[in-house]
Amino acid sequence: MYALGALIATVAAAAVPTTLAFSPSFTPLLRSSVATRTSLCSTSFAARPMGGACSFHRAAAPVAKKRMVVFLQMADDTFASCKVVSNEEAAKDLRLITVDVGSTLSGEYKVPGQYVKMRKDDTMEKPGFFAIASAPGATSSSFDFLIKRTDGSSWLCDTAAGGEVEVSTVQGPGYRYAEKFGSDIEEVIVLATGSGIAPLKAAIESKDLEGKKVRLYYGCKTPEACAFADLVSKWEEECGAEVVQCFSQAGDLPKGARKGYVQAAVLEDGLDKPEKTGVLFCGVNDMVKEAKEALEKAGVKPESMLMNF
Repeated sequence: MYALGALIATVAAAAVPTTLAFSPSFTPLLRSSVATRTSLCSTSFAARPMGGACSFHRAAAPVAKKRMVVFLQMADDTFASCKVVSNEEAAKDLRLITVDVGSTLSGEYKVPGQYVKMRKDDTMEKPGFFAIASAPGATSSSFDFLIKRTDGSSWLCDTAAGGEVEVSTVQGPGYRYAEKFGSDIEEVIVLATGSGIAPLKAAIESKDLEGKKVRLYYGCKTPEACAFADLVSKWEEECGAEVVQCFSQAGDLPKGARKGYVQAAVLEDGLDKPEKTGVLFCGVNDMVKEAKEALEKAGVKPESMLMNF
């Protein structure tokens, strides 16, 4: 039943804009079917022991009622009460938060790009969707998250170390490059903007792409808004990725950085073999839309361009 529930969440997520996929404001958009507000399937999760600081409990099932709107109801979620290990500033309006999720939940995370839902407690009607920023297996019992401060996420940004949050089971298919990128894909272009770097950081640090040429184009408004700047050398030296930082509003640029947008930078650099190129995206809708259109025109196959949901 878990796999079916995850599939429903995945299908629902794929129906909404990129910028909402990991946002607290995304939840209402998942609620859209015709006439009857009932669950597409019902999970049968039993409470189970967790390693670390977590214990699972099942969210209450929604009450069915008639509505004259388009409506798609996600399956019930199971949440665990978990402790925040650390909460640090990652960049302007961004927090790097580590949560002890326990060994069992940590073991469910298999593919970079997967996500969880988080909420303050069971009185919170709309949990947020957050991509996991650490690679699978990076630790035995914790996840890292890069959280952009918004009205819907301020509660999480303000949760200090030692505080508790509720975390769902791991959801979504993640970046399916193991399935989509065969030996014919020789180069992988990675395009990220803002907090969209989170799941792509996980992909790069997983080293799943070893053996392929990897170029990361990471765009922010200014250097002050750029998270993980201290990891660029690690990504290049240990993970084999060429990193190009792009700033749309910067005055003085860091060494090697460019003024402008990531979609323009990748086209300026060009593609050696478009038909043998794969692409990973996460970021604002305009970037994803423009980059997809331009790269397809350049010869990249649509099926080789992947989102994480």
